Amino acid sequence: PPLRPAGQNRNPSPPSTSDKQGRTAMSTAAATRLNFTPTVVARRGASNKRRAVAAVRATAATATKTTSPAAAATSAYARELEVATDAVRMASTLCQEVQGQLMRQDEQAVTKDDKSLVTLADYAAQAIISWRIQQEYPDFTMVGEEDAESLTGGGEAGAATLAKIVKLINKTLRTHKGKDATQLDTDEVVTLINKGAGTGGQGRHWILDPVDGTLGFVRGDQYAIALAMMEDGDLKLGVMGCPNMPKMGEVLEYDSSYTYGFSPRTVSKLLAGDNLGWFKGCLFTAVKGCGTFMQPCDTDLKADPVPVRVSSAFDPQAAKFCEPVMKANSSQGFTASVADNLGIDSKPLRVYSMVKYGSVARADADVFMKFPKGGYKEKIWDHAAGVIIVEEAGGKVTDAGGAPLNWAGGRYLDTLDRGIVATSKVLHERLMDAIKASWTSSQL
Repeated sequence: PPLRPAGQNRNPSPPSTSDKQGRTAMSTAAATRLNFTPTVVARRGASNKRRAVAAVRATAATATKTTSPAAAATSAYARELEVATDAVRMASTLCQEVQGQLMRQDEQAVTKDDKSLVTLADYAAQAIISWRIQQEYPDFTMVGEEDAESLTGGGEAGAATLAKIVKLINKTLRTHKGKDATQLDTDEVVTLINKGAGTGGQGRHWILDPVDGTLGFVRGDQYAIALAMMEDGDLKLGVMGCPNMPKMGEVLEYDSSYTYGFSPRTVSKLLAGDNLGWFKGCLFTAVKGCGTFMQPCDTDLKADPVPVRVSSAFDPQAAKFCEPVMKANSSQGFTASVADNLGIDSKPLRVYSMVKYGSVARADADVFMKFPKGGYKEKIWDHAAGVIIVEEAGGKVTDAGGAPLNWAGGRYLDTLDRGIVATSKVLHERLMDAIKASWTSSQL
């Protein structure tokens, strides 16, 4: 069965009075994720060792140091990295506030013409990231997901939504830049949202998905704020904020898959008001030639960036593969066949959004596979930041035929062969063989 939606435990029971009081006392960020923490029920016959694999391997990966944050800080793109990190952190704060509003049902998502969901956070995050980049690079161009047409042409409802977005952005600017921070008006916010209309191609372009995995976002689950920069089709840096991602790769187990979540013990500590420090909220940064690092999303949590690396070896007995949650987004039957040909015995790690790239980069999973239905066109903002984060962690990302992704072709990855895969360089050739062995045209 598919992953259970928000709040559906296997054996639901009404919350106790103390639980209700505890939830009221929690921060919005903690409450958001805990509203959707299912009861942990282990698969029959699954060993404790296997269920702990993700956390153990993540720890080992972050302990392997191949470069230092100083290398990125002194690189040719040091200033761009600083700006991008600051921008994504501001957007993460903004998104967590909106997710809390969604969980309390103070706000709701709407459906766009292409049937995808959009929230206040999508527009506001794109605007605030554009504002931050514009402070340093006034003539920047961006390939972004959103535009302001539905807001400016949406009558009274559009105007009311736009007013909420402006208020949210200005509140976030004061939070991060102080009480005397610049305050934006409606016209400025519309202009900043529409900065995402770039066509890409040759030259320097920023690439943004302001809220990747909106379905996970509205369900209180995983999502990512993903920003990259390319020059002449070559990715130079990526910053990805994953506000709900567990630091240590904790997973919950369902009948047919794993997903990120927290143990009952962790939940109990949070409900009791314990300060757990950095236990969730991961921000990944990568600069070409300087490695990939992970640090807290929350600026109030002080921790040095730690290097992360993809799996250094392939052990089918311990390996995991990750894929999209929704069957509509990828052929889960085909990925299961490929995993079987690789000898992977584990169930998939199913995660919303580009968080999956972070999973591979820090070795929570050995492989990420996505095989969409025929005719689907992948957008560059759905992958750019995640790809450079995996590559700088020592991994390799290609299409299903083994070709590198073409970032200079505009807003879409038009030349893609069947799907996208990310893994370690050690495993990539074997993965290509497994895809060939599994492939028939009728399976996608």
